[in-house]
Amino acid sequence: MRCKLLESHTYIAANGQYRMCCTSNEPDNAETVHTHTPQQWLQSETVTKAKEQLARDEWPDACVGCKLHEEKGLKSRRILKDHYGPGLSHLDLRFGNSCNLQCISCHSGASSSIAEEAVAMDRKGIIPVHQILDTPNYNWYDERYLHYFEDLPLQEVYLTGGEPMMVKHLPQFLERLDSSVTIRFNTNATLYNPKVHELLKRFDRVIMSLSLDAVDKKIEYIRYGSNWETIQRNVDIYKDLYKCDVAPCTSVLNALYQDEIKEWADKMNMKVWDNLLVYPDWLHVKNAPDSLKSQFKYIDEWKAGKADTAAQAKFVEYITKLDAFRNIRIKDYLPEVAKAYGLD
Repeated sequence: MRCKLLESHTYIAANGQYRMCCTSNEPDNAETVHTHTPQQWLQSETVTKAKEQLARDEWPDACVGCKLHEEKGLKSRRILKDHYGPGLSHLDLRFGNSCNLQCISCHSGASSSIAEEAVAMDRKGIIPVHQILDTPNYNWYDERYLHYFEDLPLQEVYLTGGEPMMVKHLPQFLERLDSSVTIRFNTNATLYNPKVHELLKRFDRVIMSLSLDAVDKKIEYIRYGSNWETIQRNVDIYKDLYKCDVAPCTSVLNALYQDEIKEWADKMNMKVWDNLLVYPDWLHVKNAPDSLKSQFKYIDEWKAGKADTAAQAKFVEYITKLDAFRNIRIKDYLPEVAKAYGLD
């Protein structure tokens, strides 16, 4: 086996840590932007060992996501694209965890708002659902690292976060890139940054992947802090400027409502990409109550098997806790999901 991601692709997490890809499940790596350049990371012991294992047709422990996909006959991240290289041609960058939303499926490391909420819950004597970080808001990128991304044979840069439209140094980064590089964003579509969009005009190809899990008020619950009218207004702007697609994160929260997001995307002439949530387990579609799971479409390969009742108990515990702290109720937004978990 072979994975071109380990040869011509570099992923840098919001905390500045290098990882094999956005779906890898490895422990914390010692290699960070403070110690290694992207090229040095690709030559590191971590990457070299993984490549050697794949060459022996052995799956590295970190690659369980791709392994599960391929065992089910699905295309994995490993084989999804074949145009990587030569050289370091693709970057997947998260400059920090700055984000204005508190999405239920997210975590403190990818959202400063979630990290701040965890601190606020702890101060009120509530055990937080999410991790408390030493620094709720962090951004590793600054001028010290600009040279990392110069003189590379780049074909595509993927930017997410956090919310990339909130990245402090994004304009300086974009200014350093050649106009032939494809710029791909994953954005929650709640923000319009005029300075960023002015800079994007010089690129030959810009793609906005809209991270939208539902439509209307359902998204305001699943991606807490969002406003559907604002999202719709920004999407109307985006689709006139860029190629846009929709990348929902499919979980127990929205699997029942997939038709709604597909119908909305069709009306907007946008493609929908399947993106199944794997972690946390309490939101994985395989662990939904049978009464809910039986109604899911399009995800037959993933919903098979007996659900983990412990994961269902976590769902009830965590949703109840978040709802109480946020002063909302799941039954007012996702009534069918609430009923399946006895939260109606």
